[in-house]
Amino acid sequence: MSNEGPVEVFARPRLTSPPPAVLDIVFVHGLGGDQFETWRSSEKESWLQWLATDFPTCRIFTVGYDSSKFASVLSGDGASIQDLALIMADGLASREERAPHTLLVAHSLGGLIVKQMLRRCSESLSPDFIEIGRSVTGVAFLATPHQGAQAAKTLDFLLRQFLSKQSKQLAYGDDNLVDLNDSFRSWVARQGVAVRAYFETEKTYGVHVVDKVTANPGVSGCEPIGVQTDHITICKPATRTAPVFKSISAFIRQLLKKITPPTAEIGAASADQPEPSGGGQAAIASEDAPTELNSEILSDFQYYMTHADVDRRDLEQKLADAGRTYAVADAKRKKERFNMTLQRHIAQPSAVARYAKLMADVESRFNRHVVREIAHGADIAAVDRVVQEHVVEPCVLAHSTSEGQITAGLVDGALYYLAGNCHLAWDNV
Repeated sequence: MSNEGPVEVFARPRLTSPPPAVLDIVFVHGLGGDQFETWRSSEKESWLQWLATDFPTCRIFTVGYDSSKFASVLSGDGASIQDLALIMADGLASREERAPHTLLVAHSLGGLIVKQMLRRCSESLSPDFIEIGRSVTGVAFLATPHQGAQAAKTLDFLLRQFLSKQSKQLAYGDDNLVDLNDSFRSWVARQGVAVRAYFETEKTYGVHVVDKVTANPGVSGCEPIGVQTDHITICKPATRTAPVFKSISAFIRQLLKKITPPTAEIGAASADQPEPSGGGQAAIASEDAPTELNSEILSDFQYYMTHADVDRRDLEQKLADAGRTYAVADAKRKKERFNMTLQRHIAQPSAVARYAKLMADVESRFNRHVVREIAHGADIAAVDRVVQEHVVEPCVLAHSTSEGQITAGLVDGALYYLAGNCHLAWDNV
């Protein structure tokens, strides 16, 4: 596998006097992929060349890395994923010329390296790395597994495919994925970066590798889009009418409108390209930005979706320590249902605001009424009574509207979701 730094891909025919670049678009392949072949559906050309032709004010780069080293990292033998991330950041920083803005496009597990690179850049004291992080205005994930046990299983499947007959235990598991994605979500909220995510609808080797749930980065305004292809070909659109090509092109136009003056001539070569219309796959790309959210509400929403640092026990352990082992199965089910509800509505600003307010109210009422009972050693029945009277019932009344009824089950789900993310404690620990 190629492990070269960023290599520019040029239009065909190559422009003799290209205009100044305002956006660098950087492509990062996945495990077992290749710097060039990953993006190619035929020997003649790839869609990266089409983008270079259609967007003369953008420069297209493809990054390569050693997949065997990445596999070693994930299976526990390599140094660290941070090393690969810094190598990539250094390659991007070492280019002679850099556009003021950057769009990152990653396939499969390449998205993990991208997220780690952004994390390291945000934490770095190096001016070059800080600038690379600050330049990123958009990230697109093509079938990247992001969070939770399902993502860890996906990662394990891809690793075992790459390592062939080797039987290695996955080292980069649930906790690492959750931590990395929490960091990414916080970074997106701070930077105001636009995020797109895609997942395949067809099976690969008999397995649905990345589905709608696994592909969801949990970022406000990003709703994963299904593409009728498999995990390998999702990054190889064969024609200009392919949904992924049209969608990424629309995403680029959206970013260019944000980062360049209205009088600038942007993507002139693509101006005559027909826009997606109708439904289904043809409507994969929507350039309508979601309604602006109040910054405090958005901050609250991101806070509740992120694991707090105060108590890293998982939900099952917290309930067991509180003498509530009997409730574990029901709690996990309600927590997961609430999480699915959040993810399903995360691209809808009004729903984000509604659930942020609900979670804030649940946390406030729990801390005001329930924590005191727990601290005073009240038994489980007494604590449950306070939860019902001072949290569940008031929240059902306060947050039910003519558009939608809030149920006691949903409030229960919010309670367990917040406990699982370490914002509520059912014991005195």
